[in-house]
Amino acid sequence: MNVVVMGAGAVGGYYGGKLAQNGESVYFLVRKRRYEQLKQRGLNIESIHGNFSFEPNLIVEPKEVEQPDLVIVALKNYHLEGAMPQLEELVQQGAKLLPLLNGVEHLDLFIEKFGKENVLGGLCYIESTLNEKGDIIQKSPMQDIIFGPLTTQDSSFLENIEKMMKDAKIAVTLTEEILAEIWKKFIFITSLSGITSAVRAPIGVALEDEVTQAFLRNLITEVYKISQARQVEISGDMVDTVMERLKSVSPDLTSSMHKDLKKGLPLELDSMHGYLLTLGEQYNIDLPCLKAIYALLHPYKNGQN
Repeated sequence: MNVVVMGAGAVGGYYGGKLAQNGESVYFLVRKRRYEQLKQRGLNIESIHGNFSFEPNLIVEPKEVEQPDLVIVALKNYHLEGAMPQLEELVQQGAKLLPLLNGVEHLDLFIEKFGKENVLGGLCYIESTLNEKGDIIQKSPMQDIIFGPLTTQDSSFLENIEKMMKDAKIAVTLTEEILAEIWKKFIFITSLSGITSAVRAPIGVALEDEVTQAFLRNLITEVYKISQARQVEISGDMVDTVMERLKSVSPDLTSSMHKDLKKGLPLELDSMHGYLLTLGEQYNIDLPCLKAIYALLHPYKNGQN
């Protein structure tokens, strides 16, 4: 299977690196700056699951790969618009898209542009970041991918993806309920990213303070209400489930949004919290906690660099 990884950052570089290390045919489609960085240093991964380095197969144009089968889309949401022409070219060559982006809005965009038959649902749970040299640092046991079809798909193709990832020691789950899983992740990540970015600290700080913990619970509840308005089939104890999960992780756990905020990088604020506020208006749901998070982070959404 020919795999194209669009975005060799903290997420795409990690998962693509695991696949390449296991002998899979992986092409990293990157922008010029990242191309030069990886050409000079190679792809270096420091992980709790084992460190490794290698020279990645780098490309800057889709035409450089023949017969792409799968595209793992691991970009930030604010880079999607610029990547659409390349994604379109890859789909025209026969590839299916597996997005591992935060949020939900991108799925609507992909389905409208490429059709459900060319898009898989997907998400990942991973804590990884790039250091100042561009190396990938992955510090927690989480390295999970959950994916599944949005419509009828060739089961053997899906099973081949699952096997490929399992062989590469990636914790992967193939599910028929991928939309529900995506919303479960969305509830978790918007709550985690919102609270850690707002307090400028890891999750433990928010949980240790009674007032902030209550605000966090209300934030989770608001996102859950949106999922119910969208008629996503998620169990009624989802708010408790997310709270317990946040309490069970390391108090030092933070979010990619908080890390981007500290680095002065752009934030995925509009595609996450902003998108939920748009849905709130659509369904006439009051979202005071989401509005507060959005307002507090809005001055930094385009970065400070």
